[in-house]
Amino acid sequence: MENTINLYCGYALIILGRETDGEYREVEYYDGLAADCLDGLVRGRLLIRGDAEQLFEIIKGDCKYVEAAGGYVLNALGQSLVIVRNGLYDLPKGKIEPGEDPETAAVREVNEETGVSPKIDRKLIDTYHFYRWGDEKEVTIKKTHWYLMTLLGNQATKPQTEEGITSCIWMDDDMIDNVTKRTHRNLKIIFDLKKNGEI
Repeated sequence: MENTINLYCGYALIILGRETDGEYREVEYYDGLAADCLDGLVRGRLLIRGDAEQLFEIIKGDCKYVEAAGGYVLNALGQSLVIVRNGLYDLPKGKIEPGEDPETAAVREVNEETGVSPKIDRKLIDTYHFYRWGDEKEVTIKKTHWYLMTLLGNQATKPQTEEGITSCIWMDDDMIDNVTKRTHRNLKIIFDLKKNGEI
């Protein structure tokens, strides 16, 4: 894993590691921290100092753990495939099935959610976030494996409406700023890679 791991949690960002950029508040507890963040009791940038991988394993043991995979898909014109899910801009992704590797899951999820069948170019990054379903008290932490993908040929998109996806949009680079204003915080990292020319 990286020297630092960023865990998005409600209005907080929990940073695991030894050093980080920008302002942060150092905290010395992790038992119940995610629940406190999701309940809005703790906000801002929080640093838990130590070995990021070891800290993640400890925190993961306190939560339900889910792995998912998804794709950042480009077409021949360099446009980005963005979906609208439950009123927010999003990227196609979903849970990894038992016995499935992340690459296979990423391609399958992109196909199920958008109707297109891209090929993987390379691994991008992993993102992490905490959430709860409805009134559940149990906290889930999700790790998502992200891959850069290329669409071969001219394939028509078909949004998976049963997953709350209302549209699939091919966006030019000058539209990405608008996307980052209406997307999940952990996805902003990936859109920033595109804006900064790293995709």
